[in-house]
Amino acid sequence: MDQLLHSITQVLVFSVLGILLALLGYKVIDWITPGNMSKQISEGNIAMAILGGFMILGICLIIATAIS
Repeated sequence: MDQLLHSITQVLVFSVLGILLALLGYKVIDWITPGNMSKQISEGNIAMAILGGFMILGICLIIATAIS
């Protein structure tokens, strides 16, 4: 039972850490790209949405590899 609780705790900690790092990565990408990425996406800029999505996916893959 202790091993199960330890494993669940690890999953929760690493999940929260991964989400926070992904959000930080999004903010860094938003900072280095010209203009406000969130505003451009909400205005319908599909190219910026695709760029943001693929960058977040790449960051999440790096984070997942580093955590595992």
